[in-house]
Amino acid sequence: MEETYRAHRQLREVLERVTPTFSVLSEGEAQSEAEIAVHRQARGIDRRLTSVQITLSANDDMKAYAENFERELRQSALTEAMYAMKARQASYVRDHLLADAQIARLWWLDGRAEKLPELLNMGNNFEQVVGLVRDGMGSAKTPEEALVVERVAEIIKDFLAPLGAQHREVLLSQLGKIFESYEREDLVTNLQILNGNSAGEA
Repeated sequence: MEETYRAHRQLREVLERVTPTFSVLSEGEAQSEAEIAVHRQARGIDRRLTSVQITLSANDDMKAYAENFERELRQSALTEAMYAMKARQASYVRDHLLADAQIARLWWLDGRAEKLPELLNMGNNFEQVVGLVRDGMGSAKTPEEALVVERVAEIIKDFLAPLGAQHREVLLSQLGKIFESYEREDLVTNLQILNGNSAGEA
């Protein structure tokens, strides 16, 4: 009796290793795989086993649940794919079609000549839209603006370089007060670290 129980338990373990990857909606495939596995393992479990017959089945409630679950999975995957596609389309519009007012006008026209009179009445609307999109991306600087910022940084650097330690402390302290007036506490902290905290004490 104990040997029979042990054989049943081992056969059950074989089935538990094979069947978890199958859905209850794939009874036929699960049955075939289980039969192959049991046939291979049966003699190793008990030499007296000459044949083993197994039957896998799932009740209607389990099948209905599995069908609903797989339907929800498919719907979720389709919804996710749809939103991902919309996000890619929106990114393309932002990065390419609304990056330049002239391109934005051509995109809006879409080759339809009858929209030209309406376009003439839109004034600088496209420039405003492009500006809003650019601001949302962090106010991208034009080449001219970037050059001005770079030149200002060079002037400050040239001014600081020849100063002695005492004069440099005074200047950095004054810069700290300017940064504070613009609510840039992060820059004030960086100055204090750079200047041994003297910027905040002067």
